[in-house]
Amino acid sequence: MQTAPVYHTEQIRQIEDHFFALEPKPLLMELAGKTIADITIKVAPEQTQSILVIAGPGNNGGDAYVAARHLKSANFHVSIVEPIKPDQSSPEKEDAIKRWKRIGGVTRSTMKSEKSFDIVIDGLFGIGLNRTLPTEISEYIQSINKQESTVISIDIPSGLNANTGAVMGSCVKADHTVTFLGYKVGLHTGQGPDCSGIVHFSDLNMGNHPPIDNHGYLIGNDVLRNVLVPRDRSSHKGTNGQLAVIGGSKGMIGAALLTGRAGLKLGAGRVFIGLLDSDSNVPAADWGQPELMLRDAMELVALEKITCFAIGPGLGTNDTAIKALEQVITHPAPIILDADALNIVAQEPTLAEQIKKRTNPTIMTPHPGEASRLLGISTTQIQANRIQIALDLASKFNAEVVLKGVGSVCAFPDGNWSINTTGNPGMASAGMGDVLTGIIGAFVSQGAYTHAAILAGVHLHGLAADQLSHDDCGPIGMTASETIDRSRIVFNRFQNENVTSLI
Repeated sequence: MQTAPVYHTEQIRQIEDHFFALEPKPLLMELAGKTIADITIKVAPEQTQSILVIAGPGNNGGDAYVAARHLKSANFHVSIVEPIKPDQSSPEKEDAIKRWKRIGGVTRSTMKSEKSFDIVIDGLFGIGLNRTLPTEISEYIQSINKQESTVISIDIPSGLNANTGAVMGSCVKADHTVTFLGYKVGLHTGQGPDCSGIVHFSDLNMGNHPPIDNHGYLIGNDVLRNVLVPRDRSSHKGTNGQLAVIGGSKGMIGAALLTGRAGLKLGAGRVFIGLLDSDSNVPAADWGQPELMLRDAMELVALEKITCFAIGPGLGTNDTAIKALEQVITHPAPIILDADALNIVAQEPTLAEQIKKRTNPTIMTPHPGEASRLLGISTTQIQANRIQIALDLASKFNAEVVLKGVGSVCAFPDGNWSINTTGNPGMASAGMGDVLTGIIGAFVSQGAYTHAAILAGVHLHGLAADQLSHDDCGPIGMTASETIDRSRIVFNRFQNENVTSLI
């Protein structure tokens, strides 16, 4: 996909209000229901006959009635259950119910638990849900999840917070989600990707709407085409950046080497590794990647020619590590703070203030545990609202932030943010964060704008992992090292596309 806006609920409501105000008034419920039916037919397993449609009290329930009518007309055996009777319904939903009854459709309040269906369509709750579900509704959702059926959710899985991706007590686990008019934040971060399955988007053929005050985007492949300018034929290693990686305390040298290898293979002209471990067993070279230049960390931080510092992978938190971080913070080059560098900042308020006052770019790449230490709150609070947490970090430290995890959030001090859409569970293994730091560092050291480097690095790393998984190299047993080589292959494909288009 290409980079696309992603919205909170109140912004989706603004888009809906615009279309509702048009004359003649568009039949959005009819269009949505027909789209659901069409996608249901498209993704239905072979020999599908029986479909259970669960209609909720709001307009999601109206969409469900329309979908049920179209599916019944297509000769499926369709049953509708409406477990929550609303106090009142919109005229559009009332019309959808009448048209369902007109073709002989029957609505029940319950369904025998022993009855099974080939497909379950979830139209119970929509994007307005913002409260924890009561026990009886949670039990109903759990019964849906126990069905050995293909589950299709309307707009968003019932029980998922559309603004945060948090589960509100219980949530439908959909195989497919059909969403309309705009992408919703909750489908793409937090627990959303685990609950949403494959997301199908439709603008219902409504075309463009007036600009909405929006600061969020889903990252698409286009970021990989724009991050670096093509190299001149006369370029050399000195014109392609000098990346310095500081880390590798005793027992953690591999972390710094992974970062350096990623930086090298994503194009940095020179990559230096500054190791904190002064043990005599420290290698004189990385024999697996001898192009890397190993140095003492304190010697390296004094070099003026460095175009990007990445500090933290395997750094440790001892006095030497703190001293190295203090020196890096004062360097005029862009810096990336990862892993133990973030843990030190969380413990040292003075360093936090120095970071905030930096005039050159600072990038921070915390996972939820590191973010919790930086903000002094629990990881549960971090995960409950990942967009806001990433923005809080960006504001507190005047830094560009990658809050890692499923649907990694990239946030910037100007209030803009993006959600990554690539990656898979195979990335839940040691060293993946070190590789990401190296990829971003490679782009920054070559002169990329830090904003673009972050978006491209996060997206590329996940895309490489997705391709490895597609090629049966994951998700089980995927390693960080494998994602380095695949990232190089994927990135060069995009660069070669650009070169070809210019010839």
